[in-house]
Amino acid sequence: MLGCLFMLGGGLAFASSGKEVAGNPVSENRLKARYYYLEGAMQNAQHNTLEAYEYFKKAYLTDPTYVEAAHAYGSMRLMIKTEAVQNPLELQRSMRMVQEYVDTYPGDSYESRFYAYLATQLDSLSEAIRIYERLDSLYPKETLNLVQLADVYMADHNPTMAINALTRYEKAEGKSPQVSLKKMSIHLTAGDTVAAVNEASALIDYNPKEPAYRILKGNLFEVIGNNDSTLTYYKQAEQLNPASGMAKISLANYYKNVGDSTAYDEKMYEALLSEDFDLDEKTSILQEYLQTLLNDSSDTSRGDYLFTVLMEQYPHEPTVLDLSARYSGAKGDFKMAEEQIGYAIDLNPSEVNYWGQLMRYQLAEDRGKDAMQTYHRAAEHINIPDGLKLMYATAASIEKNTKAAEDAYSELIHAIEPTLPLTDSITDRSILSRLSYDGLMRLSTYYNMLGDMYYQADQLKQAFRAYDNSLFFYPQNQMTLNNYAYFLTETGGDLDKALEMIKEAVAADPENPTYLDTYAWVLFKRKEYAEALKYQQQAIEAAIKEGDDAAEFYHHYGDILFMNHQPEDAVENWKKALEMEPDNALLKKKVTHKTFFFE
Repeated sequence: MLGCLFMLGGGLAFASSGKEVAGNPVSENRLKARYYYLEGAMQNAQHNTLEAYEYFKKAYLTDPTYVEAAHAYGSMRLMIKTEAVQNPLELQRSMRMVQEYVDTYPGDSYESRFYAYLATQLDSLSEAIRIYERLDSLYPKETLNLVQLADVYMADHNPTMAINALTRYEKAEGKSPQVSLKKMSIHLTAGDTVAAVNEASALIDYNPKEPAYRILKGNLFEVIGNNDSTLTYYKQAEQLNPASGMAKISLANYYKNVGDSTAYDEKMYEALLSEDFDLDEKTSILQEYLQTLLNDSSDTSRGDYLFTVLMEQYPHEPTVLDLSARYSGAKGDFKMAEEQIGYAIDLNPSEVNYWGQLMRYQLAEDRGKDAMQTYHRAAEHINIPDGLKLMYATAASIEKNTKAAEDAYSELIHAIEPTLPLTDSITDRSILSRLSYDGLMRLSTYYNMLGDMYYQADQLKQAFRAYDNSLFFYPQNQMTLNNYAYFLTETGGDLDKALEMIKEAVAADPENPTYLDTYAWVLFKRKEYAEALKYQQQAIEAAIKEGDDAAEFYHHYGDILFMNHQPEDAVENWKKALEMEPDNALLKKKVTHKTFFFE
């Protein structure tokens, strides 16, 4: 494949090569080469890249001394993404073709810069330096060459020359935070922190009233690890411009790093009240801040207050309502989250993500009927994506509406491959070669979810066929292997098959508490109680570590402990499970009688 060809030197050169001598006759080869070259230029102007390439190639092969043709052909070779011309030897050959042109026409600054850039990418740093230095000599007023030259000097591990180039740039253009930051970085790379600090000080001296320069110096001290100086310069920046949002954000991050949450909150509030930032910037800042608050789930009042402040500023902004809903949902307040995202939908019903959020909040409370109604409302405003179809199928399963769930899965599956059955076994392996990797993965996922739905509907035959079909498309699908193994075990199925499947899932993800729990439960059903106890203990430990322990884990743990002749420990774990699942009649029976009962 050919990439897009860049413009060559502001337009292809139509003159004959500078190597020709006035009055000398033009050779026949040169005339032919020029014809091919001009045809290539015409094709290139019409965006016929392949045809242009062939004409430039003919021009170069007809007369390799024709530097315009060499440049055009070499440039296009560099754009071709094939192994034949992208190996190191061929890349260097292409570069030599381009080099002939830039050395013949050193005044063509555009092509010289591009050639120097290519040389840098190919680690030909000495060549890049040669070209940039020549450009600097030819065009001393084009100071951008100095910045590019400094970058190449640094790549060549020559910080002194890099600093000299940037200093010359500053003499011509004046101080700027971008160039000062580059110089500070060079000094730090060279291990000269004193020079880096002096550079930051020089920038402040250049314009003492600019807060951004003091923030830059504060950032430098933060990198160095000097917290006292960091705080000093951030405060100076804020004093210079008390309304500066950037100074407040810098202070907020400082307080966060030193663990002063009160000062951190105060500066975040002030930053969000400032007029420096637009709505998008404020929501971006808020997202980062809220993640910090959610990590500290012990105190949500800080985030609640912050949203009150922001809602007063932007009472009718869907993006703020969206963020507020996400925060409420993360706290587990799904009723409030639903109300907030509902307002956002009213303001912008064409936003797909808002409908998905609303369905998620409803599904979190097992309100399948409401989620299904939301789906149908959404269909009036948006093109329904696959993610919402999956949520609709889940909602239908919650409502035990097997037909609606089947229809949703059928639509998803047949959008990928129309010939596939829902419940019959798939045996035609030629299907696999017709599908992309993404298609295989999605089909495996859909059939796994279909199997879960059928199992919940007590349609075991259809469930296990769906699981088989899931593994047909992706035999290593860990979720399918786990669910299939667990449900086989629960229904008195093939325990040997269940054991092999769950072994594979655990081998792929040995820290997954759900897989470990299933593994232990299969062993329990096989009456391998000691081994089951080992894996159930690992499951509990992994669940606690992830903060994802569930009643079922402790219920299983109690049963396994009882069969390992540890009745007191068994009862304690049944009690833990009952606290999480107080309506479980079997657990109540085990706790009351302090003994094991089969279901």
